[in-house]
Amino acid sequence: TPPPPPPPSPSPPSPPSPNPFEGHKLYVNPSYVAELNSSIATATGQTKATLELMRTVGSAYWLDVMSKVQVNGTNTSTAAGILASAALMTPIPLVTFVVYDLPNRDCHAKASNGEICCTYKSDGTCDYNAGGDCSNGLARYRTGYIDPLAAVLAKYCEQVPLALVIEPDSLPNLATNQGDPHCGNSATQASYQQGIPYAVTKLAAACPKAAMYLDAAHGGWLGWEDNLKDYAKAVANLGVESHLRGFSTNVANYQPIGTACPQVEWCLNGQHQADPCCADPCRLEGQYNPANNELNFVQEL
Repeated sequence: TPPPPPPPSPSPPSPPSPNPFEGHKLYVNPSYVAELNSSIATATGQTKATLELMRTVGSAYWLDVMSKVQVNGTNTSTAAGILASAALMTPIPLVTFVVYDLPNRDCHAKASNGEICCTYKSDGTCDYNAGGDCSNGLARYRTGYIDPLAAVLAKYCEQVPLALVIEPDSLPNLATNQGDPHCGNSATQASYQQGIPYAVTKLAAACPKAAMYLDAAHGGWLGWEDNLKDYAKAVANLGVESHLRGFSTNVANYQPIGTACPQVEWCLNGQHQADPCCADPCRLEGQYNPANNELNFVQEL
């Protein structure tokens, strides 16, 4: 009997997709320009000069409440209005949205806790101490926020290039703040672990061309090896990698971008301190965090 044929050689890895930002201007929001103009009217000196320059700088738009997600309309404080505005421009710019309205969001700092809760207190704010499965909060997130957003993205997907940043701080909190009962309780975990996959898969189906980035905090938070490993496990458990273009960092709170070093841990244990890439304004290297700047964190990630 002839021996069985050898197994086929593994397929070579697919080449990386093109940079979705390359070749595009970023959308400059007229509503934001109007806000700058109101500040310019009373500003002086360097502050005024800086504000005037900012009027031509594109930026991402935070969809942090349900009212900013509308399927129709021209108000450029809403997703629908922004996309309708962008579609009329020549050339059509790239629009970036920050998707940010999970139930029990910002569970640790509560600096930007939102409108959707797993359980509400009598004053309408989130009761982060309450457990449960967050079924009501997740239902509201799906039907009142993600589903309408998916509808408006689908409407403009073929016209306007899109990038999406998915739920800043959420998975980093699950990875590093399990000891905080506001983040470690069953309701918050259910919100993040079920809400993010729903958002990613629903939005990817609505607009497959959109470049989607899952938030990975910043090096001053996840740069320690154990923290980053826990974050990677949290991402893997979601099963959404096939829909992601990559990760976003430095979105909510930030550290200096800096210069990338030749390799991870290049600056630890007092090594290469004369190298500009080892500049450490946040003094992280002494805490054995190799992510002394954001480019080094991205390399580690």
